[in-house]
Amino acid sequence: MRKPWIVSGSIVGMGSLVLLGSATDVAGVLVAWVLAQLSFNAALAALVATLPDQAAPAERGRLSGLIGMTLPIGLVAAAYFAQLFDNAFQMAVVPGAVGTVIALAFAFTFKDRVLTEKPAPLNLKEIAGSFYFNPRTYPGLGWAWFTKFLVYIGYCAGLLYLPYFFADHLRVAETEVASLVFQATLVSSLGTVVTSLAGGWISDKIGKRKGMVIASAIIMMAGLVVIATSTTTDQVLVGQAIAGLGLGCFGAVDVALITDLLPGSQTENAKTFGVFNIAQALPQSLVPALAFPVITLGGYPALFIGGAVVGIIGAVLVTRIKGVK
Repeated sequence: MRKPWIVSGSIVGMGSLVLLGSATDVAGVLVAWVLAQLSFNAALAALVATLPDQAAPAERGRLSGLIGMTLPIGLVAAAYFAQLFDNAFQMAVVPGAVGTVIALAFAFTFKDRVLTEKPAPLNLKEIAGSFYFNPRTYPGLGWAWFTKFLVYIGYCAGLLYLPYFFADHLRVAETEVASLVFQATLVSSLGTVVTSLAGGWISDKIGKRKGMVIASAIIMMAGLVVIATSTTTDQVLVGQAIAGLGLGCFGAVDVALITDLLPGSQTENAKTFGVFNIAQALPQSLVPALAFPVITLGGYPALFIGGAVVGIIGAVLVTRIKGVK
């Protein structure tokens, strides 16, 4: 069942944001943020799993495109709501409330799947196994996981360090950095929305996913190279726009590709998407640890170009996937 996880994850996540906005020390922020991540990711895994539950294979690219465009729209909308307020509580709670209301509205309007047999009780071994799928049994999913993981390492190298690139490399005044980051997010998001829809629709039409995954990942990494070689803020915005165009198509077609690779039994869809969510979320934690020595030796351009190389390696790995085009 998907609805219980969507509903409970959204509600607990909303409560976590209330705690986050009310926190008065670092420990409170840490606890609230961990709870928010756990609960919202539980809801997200169930939300994404409704795609193979509800959609026929010929529709998955287009629906993946719609799913892919939600991230950039959400980022821009959250930034817009946050700038309307001048205190942490409203900044945390208002965007969260909007998202929670939409998630609950979806949960109560779609027809959930119903199991014909009562599942066996969960045990600790099964719960631990939910963080893993056997790449020997499902080699295509294994290669797809590493593709997503490496491409997002490359993308996060640029995304996470863009403010520092503006301030430390281009010597932009600190008062202007926030505005420039918002502009960069906006131009990237516009490109992402356009190619999310177009990429998913085209992949359905031609019945091929792998070539589009490779092409879109290369476009993303080309955007990073443009940023790395930028000498003005306008060039950075151009690079962000290019990266956004690649990200939209990659996000849409990659989800459709993973859906095509799922086992026909559909008994572990949510688990599998949860494992793939790790491939997208883990780079946000790993990149800062890897970035320090790279920046020390070669500066921010080296970090962005190194991320682009890693992302291209990830794109090439998709050619190892068998059984889908």
